[in-house]
Amino acid sequence: VPVLVWLALIQALGWLVFPIAFVVFRALVDRGYIFAKAIGVLLPAWGVWTLASYHIMPFTRASIGLVILLIALSSALALWWRGRALLAFLRARWQIVLSEELAFLMFFGAFLLIRYGNPDLWHQWYGGEKPMDFAHLNAVIKSTWFPPYDPWFAGGYLNYYYFGQVINATLIKFSGILPEVAYNLALPMYFALTALGAFSVVLNLVISDWGL
Repeated sequence: VPVLVWLALIQALGWLVFPIAFVVFRALVDRGYIFAKAIGVLLPAWGVWTLASYHIMPFTRASIGLVILLIALSSALALWWRGRALLAFLRARWQIVLSEELAFLMFFGAFLLIRYGNPDLWHQWYGGEKPMDFAHLNAVIKSTWFPPYDPWFAGGYLNYYYFGQVINATLIKFSGILPEVAYNLALPMYFALTALGAFSVVLNLVISDWGL
């Protein structure tokens, strides 16, 4: 169930942002469809991080929902402006959209199997930096304002780059998935987003060379 919830959340955020990506990446043959997934993951995290950093709103599920609502309103404006062109693109290029979706699931599933093979985050030999990553992730999740508290120094703040964990924490807090489970879902997500980002770049270069 957590895997399905995680995938559904990524998919929903991607579709929510796609009208914006369609306008921004209109020069690309896939109109930024696969980039919309990455942007859909990034924008809510950036929004709540900004609000919590300036002490406008605390880092809570409600603030995440508010940011997603604002993104939805912006996307609705883009859809109102370019809705017909977006539908025409989906009718004409649905094969590309379907191919990118299937490829995303394939890469996600491949790395998920790797995490299933060794999901332990605390092993003294195989854990690597995961104990530190997981400590920082939990600190971000539990913090109300940013910068988050320092999990290694009581009373201090995290003097370390942590925004990547804000992205993870935003998805975790909004979905309600346990952090130790979601950590092993975030890694396959980044792997799939990176792979499909490269795929999209090469696809657009090749099709441009063909003059299509």
